[in-house]
Amino acid sequence: MSTGGAKWIGRWDGGRVRLTRGRSVWVIERRVNGIVRAITLDVASERDARAELVLFERDPGAYKTKKQVAAEAAASVAQAEKKGVALDEETFEAFLRNVKAEGLTDRYRRYILAPYLTAWGVALEKRPLRDVSLTELHVMLDKWPTARTPRIIALKAFTAWLRERDMLRLAEDPTAELKVPPSKAEKSIRQKGYSMAAVEQAYAEANSQRLRDTLCLRAKTGMHGTEIDRVARGDAILKDVSDPCGIKGTITFRQLKADMTHTISLDAQAFAAVERLQAFGKGLEDSGIVQSLRRIAERLKLTCVDEEQRKKIVPLHPSQLRHSFSTWARKYGELVRPTGKGLPIEEVSAVMGHTSVKTTKKFYLTEEVPPMIRLPLQLVHQEDPSTDRITSRKAASID
Repeated sequence: MSTGGAKWIGRWDGGRVRLTRGRSVWVIERRVNGIVRAITLDVASERDARAELVLFERDPGAYKTKKQVAAEAAASVAQAEKKGVALDEETFEAFLRNVKAEGLTDRYRRYILAPYLTAWGVALEKRPLRDVSLTELHVMLDKWPTARTPRIIALKAFTAWLRERDMLRLAEDPTAELKVPPSKAEKSIRQKGYSMAAVEQAYAEANSQRLRDTLCLRAKTGMHGTEIDRVARGDAILKDVSDPCGIKGTITFRQLKADMTHTISLDAQAFAAVERLQAFGKGLEDSGIVQSLRRIAERLKLTCVDEEQRKKIVPLHPSQLRHSFSTWARKYGELVRPTGKGLPIEEVSAVMGHTSVKTTKKFYLTEEVPPMIRLPLQLVHQEDPSTDRITSRKAASID
């Protein structure tokens, strides 16, 4: 039998084979819901046809050939291009999944990206971004009295992600010329950071081991809260070196903004703090730390004998501990170098022929035990475990 230049030339497991323009074409012939279906497959061999047959028999009603799938995908893309991408629920969730996979912290996703992008989504009313003007974005920003910079950063991060996936052209991106406001110098002069005595006092009053461990790392190393959170989640390498100079170990993690690996040397107390946080598997959120430190300040005020002492006690803020560390290091710090020999990074860079030390540090240099800044800071609490021996079981049970 021949039809329009095609003729049947044989059978196979799924139906029949016909010859069309000198090429074998496999056809699935099956009865589905009482109706005989003849599905022409776009495959090059009987082996591929059998693979398609398996997919068809798994769900005959929903089966589509490769050409049908490609045609529907192309139609979907064309429709999306016609409609234009918007800040809707689907793209919003896809973006958050992406930034999570890239390693951004839960805290940043929950308190920066999610709330500000939600606010943008409401303001934009699911309009295609290509139909939004830069002027309109500024009008929307002017209606929000606070957080202009993080709002802009959140929206630009979202549109940059769309462009990377070819879902939004640069010429259609209304945020392309939207500038992030530059940092401004403070109009007034204020004291940054705290005295060692104030931090020691708050540490001694803290009831939570996780809070004390967090304070220890912030005060003794100047680490950011997001870095401590990644370290606690296990996105870091903790190494015990027990160097005679007083360096107990090192912690190595990724600095996301700089896109570089960073290693910090730790004394025994800070090393034990990292062990406990990693055993727990989660760091403390800034909001919880702030509330705890406020309660600590209130308890300390109750112990004061006069009003003058009470005025001197203020709640510590975790972000200010980084300022404190830099100030203490400048005034009182002692640089502790690991036992053994080694060359300065500048000399290593020169020998390797690099024009910039940054190249050596970013792509080649892994500093196993960097110097450590030792401070005359005494963080003592009667319930702190001994730094000589920490077990995972004990660490996991402490909060």
